[in-house]
Amino acid sequence: MQAKLDAIWAEVQKALHDSAWDEAEGLLRRFIQLFPDSPVEVWDVLAYALLMQGDYSACLMILKPWSCHPSRSYWLNHKLGDAFRGLNQLEEAAAAYQLSLADGSNSPMTIRNLLQVLDALLPQRAVAQLAEWQAKGTLKSFVLDGAREAAVLLPSLQLSEALFASGHADAPCRRRLLEAACYSFDLRACSGLLEASRGSAEGLTDWELKLQKMLGIFNH
Repeated sequence: MQAKLDAIWAEVQKALHDSAWDEAEGLLRRFIQLFPDSPVEVWDVLAYALLMQGDYSACLMILKPWSCHPSRSYWLNHKLGDAFRGLNQLEEAAAAYQLSLADGSNSPMTIRNLLQVLDALLPQRAVAQLAEWQAKGTLKSFVLDGAREAAVLLPSLQLSEALFASGHADAPCRRRLLEAACYSFDLRACSGLLEASRGSAEGLTDWELKLQKMLGIFNH
């Protein structure tokens, strides 16, 4: 029996590598049929195959019984959050991402997805979450990376503005704010953003320097 399970598991790994999600699902269901007491890792991989096929409801059914299992990895609740998000159950998604962080997630993706969900519920909630992390001390690199990723993807500007105000906005985040100011023809805001960016650790980017030159033309 073990040899058969090992062979199926090897096929599962190949299917996952080839992004053959439906094939991986079928193999995993066969594995579980042969070994109903499969460990959490097997169910977790099955949920991943379902998630990648967009079968969010089935993914939830697989993951929910394991969300508090002592041997789970932080990815399990992260995937649970993704499944809730796919079903537009945003409060539940936020709670699952928070569980993933409590489980030890140090992935920027968990931070990014959580902030995207909070912003979709209410932009101020994403800003409040960032402020909560900042209040605990220096932001960890994965938190900062995830927040910056979220800021440039969100429809609202509030998270970008919060990062800029706290001196944590990187070049893509600053560009987001500058483009918004340009689109609204707010030259004063553009100038203020560039002036503040000039004092950043990396200084002005080439794009910002070109924008500064253009603004100089308009101001003459």
